[in-house]
Amino acid sequence: MARKSSYTTPLDTIKKRSIYMLNGAPKGGINYPSSDRVCAGTHLFIDMWDAENTGNAEAIEAAVAQAVHDCRATMLESSYRKYSEDGGVKGFAILAESHICVNTWHEERMVAIDVFFCGSLDPYASITALRDVFRPSRIHISEHKRLLGTRVTHPNIVEAL
Repeated sequence: MARKSSYTTPLDTIKKRSIYMLNGAPKGGINYPSSDRVCAGTHLFIDMWDAENTGNAEAIEAAVAQAVHDCRATMLESSYRKYSEDGGVKGFAILAESHICVNTWHEERMVAIDVFFCGSLDPYASITALRDVFRPSRIHISEHKRLLGTRVTHPNIVEAL
């Protein structure tokens, strides 16, 4: 009997988050730690292929601003730059809760995004705005719990454990 990985989210969980469905089929995957450990934040790594707007810094900046709004995060600063006239875009949003960083490869139509939020904000709420600007044919999402909680980062929860 094959051993089931503790890092794979069940398909019904992915279906509940309809943003992971492209053309009616699940794309990519979501990785979870195998326990309910307390952590300081959730970090998503989002990879997209066959993406549109990979050279459009203004569209990417607007999508990240929408993603920040959708997550109820607090924008502190942002910057977006094209590598060259026909090149990709590098951009970031520094948030009170952490950051969103976008790197595109225009010539390859690929996008790499990382979204890190400390606390209870849901980084998954950022995906719709990002997916809408890039409209990829394929998307893969990895989740990583960062900085296991301590008495300093989560005093009420850790004391109760």
